[in-house]
Amino acid sequence: MKFHRGSFVAAVFLSSSIIGWGQVPSPSPSPTSAAATVEHRTGEPSPVVFWNRQITVYRSYYDQLSPAERAAKAVERMAALPDAAEWNIGAAEATSGQYSGVIISVNARFVLGILTDDLDRESGETLRMATDQAMAQLRVALEARAQQRRWRVLFKSIGVAVAATLILLLCLWLLQRGGHRLRDLMAWTASVQSQRIKLGGIDPEPMLRSLLRGTVRLLFWAAAIALVYLWLTFVLLSFPYSQPWGEHLGRFLTNVFATLGTGFLHAMPGVFTVVVIFVFTRIVARVAGSVFHRVEDGDLNLPWLDPDTARATRRLVTVLIWILGLTVSYPYIPGSNTDAFKGISVFVGLMLSLGSAGLVNQVMSGLVVIYSRALRPGEFVSIGDDTGQVTEVGLLSTKLLTRKREEIIIPNAVLVGTKTVNYSRHAGELGAGVGTTITIGYDAPWRQVHDMLLHAAAQTAGLRTDPAPRVWQKALSDFYVEYELVVSLDHPEERVPILSELHMHIQDAFNEQGVQIMSPHFENQPHNKVWVPKSQWFTKPLGSLGRESGEFSDRASNKRADG
Repeated sequence: MKFHRGSFVAAVFLSSSIIGWGQVPSPSPSPTSAAATVEHRTGEPSPVVFWNRQITVYRSYYDQLSPAERAAKAVERMAALPDAAEWNIGAAEATSGQYSGVIISVNARFVLGILTDDLDRESGETLRMATDQAMAQLRVALEARAQQRRWRVLFKSIGVAVAATLILLLCLWLLQRGGHRLRDLMAWTASVQSQRIKLGGIDPEPMLRSLLRGTVRLLFWAAAIALVYLWLTFVLLSFPYSQPWGEHLGRFLTNVFATLGTGFLHAMPGVFTVVVIFVFTRIVARVAGSVFHRVEDGDLNLPWLDPDTARATRRLVTVLIWILGLTVSYPYIPGSNTDAFKGISVFVGLMLSLGSAGLVNQVMSGLVVIYSRALRPGEFVSIGDDTGQVTEVGLLSTKLLTRKREEIIIPNAVLVGTKTVNYSRHAGELGAGVGTTITIGYDAPWRQVHDMLLHAAAQTAGLRTDPAPRVWQKALSDFYVEYELVVSLDHPEERVPILSELHMHIQDAFNEQGVQIMSPHFENQPHNKVWVPKSQWFTKPLGSLGRESGEFSDRASNKRADG
């Protein structure tokens, strides 16, 4: 190691080590206190920072002084050094009692000491390395202090900072003007492109304008932040005191670009592999989709695939193909082997597992509905309290269209657990069977009731004559007989209006024959029959309810004319 005026420094250190290290007098140690000083205590590492430069780091106690107190006294001694034309920095090894290390002096003045217990053992730091680094940093700090105190250097630094600030403001102004010009150009481009693009009659110009405006604003702020960062780095480098900050910012920016560039170059093979896998997966998915499309349209017949399930099968196969492609390409995705990427993957998987329980239930129920072929588009069905024509059978829900032009969406999980009546599936050549039930008291002859029900069916349009309408006596209850009239329809979707007309004809037939359509639970038979005489069939309602229209108005007029 270098040693300048070593005899003087060694004499100072050996004669009064406390004055050199801690500046605190200490009595001669007793036997018990001497035994206590054998154990060298370590504390929280405390850096010795002078003139914004880290000289060294203290990690151990010296006598009663903590590392922070030792660092503070060392900084005071360095700050008390007078300005000089030349700095003569020397170091010498010394030992005092149980302490050993190196003392550093500047122009024959003691500045600081480095103990062997101050070394960073984990990084393999040696005493020579710590001493050389401390001497070099101390020389840089003293020279920076001397430069900062020179008026010529200070004024030059201020002038450079002002010039850099003016250039920054000019660049920001030019950037703002260029941003306005670019935004106007993109707005004109959006207006032109919107004339060519039509999204189902929707004008895409506002959406394109908003997208382009956001892109320009993002580019402007990114460029502005980069300019401010470069300006701040340059200004900090202009002043000797703040040069370490500027160097840190410069190293950070350089390291960021170097890391990004290196990462991009290293990721290129993986990105190329992912692109190849993506293209190949897309080709396979499109080929498989075209095959299923042909089956769905009836152009291709496969014995193991029904046209009704071709659509759902196509979607499932497409999803499985893309999942397989993603699984194969996952190891080649840049960053897929990092802990952050793995953590995000686990987090996303956990969210999907917890949040998709209902979705999986709907999908599985949809598969049951589709592959059991319980429903098909175009069929007229009744699901729970809803009746209508099936328009779509999807993986998540089934859609019905009612006679009121209402679209009802039924989740497949609800559909699987609900009673479903299909009026169209087995209609075939015999038509769809429809039944209506009526209860008549025992005082009415059943043959007469059969004749009236069959007569009402014969008067109703839309009913098939083959098979002919039939009447069944379903039950002989306590107070009445339960009759069911079963008829056949050509069009199941017309079930409601045909039944409505059939019910009207049944009422007419029973009223005409004077048979009571009333079967309450009663205690005594009423003295008078509850029925509507023929003379009162066409009694006009009161007020605004008296409206006659269509076929019923014509029939009423004919009845009155006959009467």
